[in-house]
Amino acid sequence: MFKIDFAKYDYILMIIICTCIIFGSFMVFSSSVVMADIRWASPYKFFIKQVLWVCLGFVAMFITSFLIDYKFYQKYSKIIYFLTLVFVVIVLFVGVSRLGAKRWLFISFFTVQPSEIAKVSMIIIIADFISRKKDLMDKWIALLAPSVIILLMLVPIALEPDLGTPILIAGVCFTMLFCAGIKIKAILLGLVSIMILMVEEIVRKPYRLVRFKDYVASFINIDASSYQVKQSLNALGSGGFFGKGIGKSQLKLMYLPEVHTDFIFPVIGEELGFVGSSFVIIFFMYIFFKGLKMSKYMPDTFTKYLCLGITCLIVFQAIINLSVTTGVFPAKGVPLPFISFGGTSLVINMAAAGILINLSQYSKRIL
Repeated sequence: MFKIDFAKYDYILMIIICTCIIFGSFMVFSSSVVMADIRWASPYKFFIKQVLWVCLGFVAMFITSFLIDYKFYQKYSKIIYFLTLVFVVIVLFVGVSRLGAKRWLFISFFTVQPSEIAKVSMIIIIADFISRKKDLMDKWIALLAPSVIILLMLVPIALEPDLGTPILIAGVCFTMLFCAGIKIKAILLGLVSIMILMVEEIVRKPYRLVRFKDYVASFINIDASSYQVKQSLNALGSGGFFGKGIGKSQLKLMYLPEVHTDFIFPVIGEELGFVGSSFVIIFFMYIFFKGLKMSKYMPDTFTKYLCLGITCLIVFQAIINLSVTTGVFPAKGVPLPFISFGGTSLVINMAAAGILINLSQYSKRIL
């Protein structure tokens, strides 16, 4: 009979992640209830959807935590990468368009965002590359293959258009390569290439150029910030130390549409104050240091960089989201992991967290 030995996994990590996900669901309800009631006469619309996605996410997290061994990812890394690349390309032709972007594939009664799957696929393929070519990491040739692998995936995603996801994926992959010992000059060359592509994409889309100009101007005059950022800062500032209380945010009263997605953190700051905001930040700091510590004790090179990559993926997303909502980075749509309303993004992040939980069994044996 199949039996899972839960004791060998890091239960503290599991509890903290699950607590954050449940907290996020309640914050989605709090931030979306007014807007959902006004637009659709259904205050529970987004909360019900979030609960359904969370349930699906818990199934995915259970599977990646307890039913799939890490050797599966390494064995089928090329197939996972290729299938993801196929879906990323297909979405450009038959994808569902929303707000001027074609990023979703309609499957049965729900939509899937292939670029979210690409985040984990890229970590798996780069971890596999490092494990197979670790003796070449100090040579220039080591940058060629991963650069091709990364660009093949990032170009179609950028054409959706989506600039935030390519930046995130490139950041995670180059961090993995840097930690693997690739030449710093090679990393800088790769980053310069990515920055050139970013500049080209910003100039190519007028709305991105406007956002960037507003961002630069905000360093001189905060009033030049985008409307979203100004409303976000007002909400965070008005929350004070302990906040106004659950459900008492004014930002969600249609001052900023769709606050339950990318701008949910200001609602947390307004309702729960500095204390609530700090707990969110502490959670991601815990994931960061926990993941780094775990990666040191992995059984082989592949798991070491798989663990590092998943950790960076979760934390980098949080850094980008928090930086955008506080005006540190230009406005860009990146959800807050485990907390923002989301479909594919939430499920993929929960599945990625499951991989971390699965890998925790190896570090726990040593620690």
